[in-house]
Amino acid sequence: MQNVKTMSSREIATLTKKDHSHVIRDIRSMLSQIDDPNMDDTDFKEVFDGRGYTSEINLNKDLTLTLVAGYNSRFRYLVIKRWQELEQQAQASSPVTPALPNFTNPADAAIAWAEEYKAKEAAQAQVTELKPKAEALARISSSKGATGIRDTAKAVGMRQNDFVAWCVDDTKPMSRRFMYRDDRGVLNAYSHRTSAGLMTQKLQSFVGHDGRDRAEPRVKFTPAGVAKIAEMLEKERNKELEPM
Repeated sequence: MQNVKTMSSREIATLTKKDHSHVIRDIRSMLSQIDDPNMDDTDFKEVFDGRGYTSEINLNKDLTLTLVAGYNSRFRYLVIKRWQELEQQAQASSPVTPALPNFTNPADAAIAWAEEYKAKEAAQAQVTELKPKAEALARISSSKGATGIRDTAKAVGMRQNDFVAWCVDDTKPMSRRFMYRDDRGVLNAYSHRTSAGLMTQKLQSFVGHDGRDRAEPRVKFTPAGVAKIAEMLEKERNKELEPM
């Protein structure tokens, strides 16, 4: 797995002499303006403390430089220099490329050819396996209209109750959750999911058992949201299948 370098909001605050809460505010504003549903934990990751509050947000290089583009020249320079240090550290710690086999030796050449052939076969098998999954995600992403909880659960191959439990699981960081229950137990969408275009939430009016007009939030998942969930579930399932 590729080790993606990130910079924390706390380090950015130190380099730019800004209050950390202001950097967090700037990051949230930037992410809402970018509004890219394809961003995940390799791009940015929100870290929470024991009380559920944001402790810091880690950004990749592109998002870090996008953030400080609005800061003054000296602060941009300091952040860029720090990124250069991080990249140099990554290069220094990267594994050395193994030496090529001695192709003048028939035995070594045969072994190298066999290993290359096996690698190509494995890569082709992986492509064959992932192709229908990719096509399914593409169909979901290109479909029109948002779907409710039941239809979304069906689309990603889960029972509704299991799907809801997965979406609200408070053992996961908030950046990986989709919904939460309010004081009345009603499901609500997290704002970072609606701002990213993965979910919608609207008030729906209805008549209660007492005959009075009432209103409750109704959440739905956009096609991009369904595709994102399917992708996350696939990664989780593949991780479970990895040998210990």
